[in-house]
Amino acid sequence: MEVPEQNIIYKVFFQGVSDENPEDISLTFFKFQKEEHSLDAFPSFLLEYSELARKKKVYSFANIKETLPLGNASKKDIIQFYVLLFTFTGSNEEIKKNGILIAKHKTKGFIILGEWPYNPKKNENSATLEYNKILSKIIEDPDFFKKVLLIN
Repeated sequence: MEVPEQNIIYKVFFQGVSDENPEDISLTFFKFQKEEHSLDAFPSFLLEYSELARKKKVYSFANIKETLPLGNASKKDIIQFYVLLFTFTGSNEEIKKNGILIAKHKTKGFIILGEWPYNPKKNENSATLEYNKILSKIIEDPDFFKKVLLIN
């Protein structure tokens, strides 16, 4: 796997899923953008998402154990981390799994820190637009996704 040039990587560890299986699991999020992108729609997304979670259309829970910055990554001034994972059926009926690491920054508000899995072909200029479209699609049409999970 090719890694991003600027070497900004966040490893997120989640608590074990049950007492019988206490082993932690983790995901690695890669930041490919040169700049941080704000996610201004995220506060309203959180409100609408909680209503969808109440109706069992999407899922949410607190399970992040630790977020470890690697390379040039930093946790400075970050108040809270969120991981948004979603699964959908692609154009060729292939199941696609994606994730976004979002942070609530002390002064910058909500920002995108990285994505999973790493995609070296992604166009960074369209990244913020794409993420905002994903947030809107989850709220407007949650049935489009096979599974949506927000972890904090």
